[in-house]
Amino acid sequence: MFKCKTSAEVGGMGHSVKRKEDARFLHGKGNYVDDVKLPGMLTMVMVRSPYAYAKIKSINKEKALAIPGVLAVITGEDLAQYNLHWMPTLLSDTQMVLPTDTVMHQAQEVCAVIATDRYIAVDGAEAVEVDYEPMDAVVDPFKALNEGAPLLRPDKEGQKDNQIYHWERGDRAKTDEVIAKADVVVKERIHLPRIHVASIETCGCVASYDKDTEKLVVYLTTQAPHAIRTIVALVAGHVGLSEEKIRIISPDIGGGFGGKVPVYP
Repeated sequence: MFKCKTSAEVGGMGHSVKRKEDARFLHGKGNYVDDVKLPGMLTMVMVRSPYAYAKIKSINKEKALAIPGVLAVITGEDLAQYNLHWMPTLLSDTQMVLPTDTVMHQAQEVCAVIATDRYIAVDGAEAVEVDYEPMDAVVDPFKALNEGAPLLRPDKEGQKDNQIYHWERGDRAKTDEVIAKADVVVKERIHLPRIHVASIETCGCVASYDKDTEKLVVYLTTQAPHAIRTIVALVAGHVGLSEEKIRIISPDIGGGFGGKVPVYP
């Protein structure tokens, strides 16, 4: 009788699968966006709103620009000159990049500080002086539908309330008829709590534009580089950059779970 030994790995339902990528990460050989270092690279740090809802009365850049190494402070008004203060999303909508007059949520980006070093950029962001006029925020979605509630999307032509959309399918009349004739009708309001993924690595990007070839390379923590390229092309189209001249590189990602599929402003 002959006995045969095999070292073939058994996989499939009911069997564990050996991980293949761990060794590289455990030895510190991962390649993340933060590992991308390009010649002449600058750093951007955002100035964020401490208020959930407020008018922006003024933004004073002078103290920030006086710091050696701070090269620019970019506001929504600066982007508006190039029609870049709003950008498209993956769902055929638009989202604010930087506000021109009103902040809509706490920690919203108000302006961007560009500097030669990360720590100088942080100092610059802290030196920016923003004069806010706080307003009463609405945090209840049902109260946000009341008449007279603050309108959060005044950019949309004809938008008079905060209802995003109305969606229904099927035959309303027949459905109402069945419910009306039912012996028992149960009504319930179901509350779905807010959830969000908590990745080890936050979102980040490094963009490099070559003036000679007129090509843009973006290293981005994204799960959907092809979709992101299309969106970046829609934005870059305002400055004459077409999609075939854009390359999105998605290196190692410290967790995605769907949270790194969308394109963030």
